[in-house]
Amino acid sequence: MADAPITYASLNNVTVTSTLAAELQLALGDRASLMNHPAIAYVGDVNGSGSSAKKVGIVSVGLDPMAAAADGVAVESIALTNASATITVARQALYRGVTDLAGQTWATVGDLVSYVAQDMVGAATLRMQTLICTAGSSFATSVGTSGAALTVTNIFSAIAALEGQSCPGPFLAVVSPKQLTDFQSSLRSETGALQWIPATAELLAIKGQGYAGTYLGIDFFVSSKCVTSGADKLGFVISYGAIGYADGTPAPIMGSGGVIYPMGTKMYVEMGRTPESALTKVVGNYYVGVAELQDLMGVQLTTRL
Repeated sequence: MADAPITYASLNNVTVTSTLAAELQLALGDRASLMNHPAIAYVGDVNGSGSSAKKVGIVSVGLDPMAAAADGVAVESIALTNASATITVARQALYRGVTDLAGQTWATVGDLVSYVAQDMVGAATLRMQTLICTAGSSFATSVGTSGAALTVTNIFSAIAALEGQSCPGPFLAVVSPKQLTDFQSSLRSETGALQWIPATAELLAIKGQGYAGTYLGIDFFVSSKCVTSGADKLGFVISYGAIGYADGTPAPIMGSGGVIYPMGTKMYVEMGRTPESALTKVVGNYYVGVAELQDLMGVQLTTRL
């Protein structure tokens, strides 16, 4: 009789094709958050305000200088120059259904329903990132060349545009991954005292994921959510107050099977059942709005994808 050892392949009828490792690896993705950077203005909560919109007043206090006036001569009254921007808070949501069989066979990091519920916080952060990048794509002032790489010269031009408007710091640059690598390539040919300060573990712990480094006092964050326009990506550099956001605190949810309010956030996760389908429904809700507040306080970076 021929030799017939028991091998893994010979057991294909009684073993599964593969099993999950004890460690769960996250798929490649953008999990950065910009909302806590000091350049992004928080304008308030709409709860109890009677409206889902926040009107942000912009007044030119301190911008009108006194003028010479002769003794005893009346001077004219000068009105305050003012404008406003409106941020409308709207619902952002994500729904996932989990079957009982999927939960029973989930073989890592605990309960599948709980894992899906916890992931809703990341989904809310990702949506906020998209809203900020969309607002940042609308500035009238633009530097860079369509189809060309982002360079150090482009950053100097953006700074000059902001400083020409007396924009206060801190400055924030949000760029796509390709824009960041192009900028870093341009930095290699630079000489002198101006230095790129890359992110360290300590700075990442303070500023959060997505922080890439600092140049000329500008915090650089990289985001895959920068808007695509044709063959270009629209990054941006802003001063404090160029972009703002408003949100809503969830009210008590009545009659629900279960509601989770993740600590440190203003979103909530609601769970329900469809027993005839053996399905648990997990829905994340977040009420937020983002808008450009002052156009001259931001500069668009238009460069290649």
